Amino acid sequence: MKGELIAGLDKQTTRVILASAGLLLGWSFISSIMALGPVTASIITYSLYGFYWFYSIQYNNPLVMRLLIFGTVAGILELVTDHYLVETINSLVYPTKELMIWSSPAYMPFAWSNVLLQLGFIGVLLTRRFGILKASIMLGIAGGMYIPLYEHLANNAGWWWYKKNTLMVLNAPVYVIVCEALISLSLPILIQYAENHSIRKTLVLGVLEGVWILISAFLAFSVAA
Repeated sequence: MKGELIAGLDKQTTRVILASAGLLLGWSFISSIMALGPVTASIITYSLYGFYWFYSIQYNNPLVMRLLIFGTVAGILELVTDHYLVETINSLVYPTKELMIWSSPAYMPFAWSNVLLQLGFIGVLLTRRFGILKASIMLGIAGGMYIPLYEHLANNAGWWWYKKNTLMVLNAPVYVIVCEALISLSLPILIQYAENHSIRKTLVLGVLEGVWILISAFLAFSVAA
């Protein structure tokens, strides 16, 4: 895949996805400074998710479409991981006055879809330039480094927070950092298969990613909590 032309990977789409990632970070920063509460998480999540579908259909972009399908399936299955973090290990806390699906805010599957799309797209860029192995390592490191900042912003914004009963970096437990690094590490290889196979296989790969998110959380908590 290194250097290979990929349908849907173009300068316009690259600018759009990177700009949307910057928008999410900026929105999180403002929400954190002003402690705006979970309503701002819902607004940015649903807005970005809807925009990505609009973009993929309007511009007939197969890459963004595949990433959306992949991320949506994984995001739905991530509800199991959230339940594990909230109810089983009693670590993650969400505000009580929210529309919930099981143990998670209703927006959470779509929030995961947005983040996986952004990270997955960056993984495609890295893979095309550096190859799958280097891309996986680089994205894993980047994911692990980015999470403490994002979790810190989410905490101050009132979106969610973690009980300080494990080793922490800022407002992020170390096990969450390890978990997110493992999740990011998996994306380049899974996205490569999703891009090169049928929609049905993209759905299956989304399921595999959702399962890997749970496994990553369990492994990370076992060794880093």
